[in-house]
Amino acid sequence: MNINKEHIDEYLELTSDLLENEYVESMKSFNHHGNINTHFHTVYVSYCVMVVCDKLKVNNKRDIVRASLLHDFYLYDWHIEKHDEMHAWYHPKAAVANILDVFGEISDMQKDMILRHMFPLSILPPNSIGGWILTLCDKHCANEDIFGISKRFIPVYNEIIKRVEKND
Repeated sequence: MNINKEHIDEYLELTSDLLENEYVESMKSFNHHGNINTHFHTVYVSYCVMVVCDKLKVNNKRDIVRASLLHDFYLYDWHIEKHDEMHAWYHPKAAVANILDVFGEISDMQKDMILRHMFPLSILPPNSIGGWILTLCDKHCANEDIFGISKRFIPVYNEIIKRVEKND
């Protein structure tokens, strides 16, 4: 994947305050898919969501991209820490609870996007175009993570992280 300066500029304009947050930063320490950490996965997903929103000229792109960055904000290693319900059903609720604790209120659309992003494992499908974009991009990126294809995003990810760290 080539580094597109305009896309990275736009992405950072939408998300840099979240990426600078210590809890979002901590997602680097949680294994997610194979050898991919949760931070990399959520940046990859939200970057893809932004590109799709641009192509489809979707309204509320800022809210959609930000919810996408936080869709897996559950802050634990699901391979180690177990809960009463399976991770696929538990983690969206944990993510929303953590978002509310760390960042305060989010819109109903953002909550819906996060709570339903595991469709069809979650019974209810997303309620918005943003929810559908997140759900489909998440499935796409998760598959790329599992099969080692997401490594093509590493140069873009590294550029995003370098620019975030430069602002600290």
